Amino acid sequence: MAPESSIATPNELGLTSFSMKDGEDESARASNFRTGAVADPNDEALKTNSAQAQLQLLPLFAKWHESVSAGHHQNDQMENLPVTGGYHWKGLLWQSLGFIAAENTYRFFTDYYARHLTATGPYWRNYGISMTHWDMTRWSDGDDFLVDDIGHPMQGAVSAFIEIQNSPTQKYLRLSNSSPYWKSRFKALLWATVYSTQQKIGPLGEAAIGSAGGYTYPLHCPFPCTNPNAEYTNNTGWTDFIMTPVGGIAWVIGEDAIDRYISDRIQGDSTRLFPKIMRGALNPTRTGANLLRGKSPWYRDWQHPDVVEQEGVHFDNGKAEFIRSLPKYEIFPHYNGISLPVNTSTCTACRRWTNGGGVGFSYRVSRWVDFDSDFDYQPNASPRPTNRAGGNVIFATFGFRSGIVTPNYSLKLSVRPGLASWDSAQLAKPNTPNQIEGIGRVTHFAAALSLNGDYGINRWLAIRGVLGNTPVRYYKFYILPPGIGTPPYINWLSHEVFSTNENWNLQLGPVLRF
Repeated sequence: MAPESSIATPNELGLTSFSMKDGEDESARASNFRTGAVADPNDEALKTNSAQAQLQLLPLFAKWHESVSAGHHQNDQMENLPVTGGYHWKGLLWQSLGFIAAENTYRFFTDYYARHLTATGPYWRNYGISMTHWDMTRWSDGDDFLVDDIGHPMQGAVSAFIEIQNSPTQKYLRLSNSSPYWKSRFKALLWATVYSTQQKIGPLGEAAIGSAGGYTYPLHCPFPCTNPNAEYTNNTGWTDFIMTPVGGIAWVIGEDAIDRYISDRIQGDSTRLFPKIMRGALNPTRTGANLLRGKSPWYRDWQHPDVVEQEGVHFDNGKAEFIRSLPKYEIFPHYNGISLPVNTSTCTACRRWTNGGGVGFSYRVSRWVDFDSDFDYQPNASPRPTNRAGGNVIFATFGFRSGIVTPNYSLKLSVRPGLASWDSAQLAKPNTPNQIEGIGRVTHFAAALSLNGDYGINRWLAIRGVLGNTPVRYYKFYILPPGIGTPPYINWLSHEVFSTNENWNLQLGPVLRF
């Protein structure tokens, strides 16, 4: 028996069969087909049946187009999705701060002079000086093509995607020539403009951290540059203010197009890992924005329409409800021991272990972030005064902490800027450390970096141990030689010099929760 044919019949395809002429048998018609006999164009039956076949193709084509659209192109406006909650402002700010921290960390690791200026110069004074020398009469700031025209647009795209993913509606929109899509990308452009402006001239940007604008350097001339005709710049100009947001939103649209017309075809309905990795790799800036909110590189909101997110940064480990049920406030009375360079009758600026006490207060802002503060008092820490220290010292620091919480244990990292204030230090004039004007309070900038470990006794009480380091900045009471240098090396920054001492400390005490 001959096997059944797997080829669809004309009727199955929605086509009608051709009728044969009167008196023509089926074998003759088949013979004509095999020998390539040409049909008579005047054959009325052929004309009639051809028209019927064309008419029947229309619904077939419509079905095919519908299936392709359903498989590859989702509804851009997502009209059937419910909008839950308002705009996630908290998520927008936290994720943007995380991106700022990542960028500044990279700059610290790769720019020695930025580290040097931050460690030894007066932060706010140098920031003001840098701003007054910002040159907006030119386009280029001296950076090369890779930095200005590739790196900065990618920075703008990450900040734009951060804005998009925190909107309850924008995050579902895909590339289309529609009003909702273009409005959403315009809003992202506005946020990318705000972000890039901060990163250039804001208090956490290049003018403040690294003092861009406050000094000049030569272009394409290794240090020390002896070429009198060398071009030089102070790393300021219009380029990054424009290229970062405008180039960034162009990058966003480009990644939207790649995601829809390339990544969709690669991944399809597959749940395998390789297509997901390819989707993430083809959208590098969206991947960066995803990581800042704790999502996988290939995560797409339109693929998870039923997920309702909370604001902020999310790393879901299955204990969200437990963490939200914990008390929001903590008071931490504690012993504080810290190693400080102090002055005694036998030694000046000698390091010794000092004992004191203090109290900490924290408030859980979100699931992963706590506001954290600490006040410590070290009595008679430095028996003899100098122009740096003397008498009793108070530490006051304010910042944030984050970490892991379980039903019985927690481990969190705290970062808190603040101050260290001595009440009986020598009051000396700048540049004249031997000319003492009296005894009084001297205050220095300080910061606390600590690792907190808790053991929970019950819901309301825990025991905490803290290992930390508290750097303190001291004014050196002398300045660098006067002058601003000569081209191509000109420096308008403050000539005051500071030093930083690192001081290890231990804390131990109960934690009262409520």
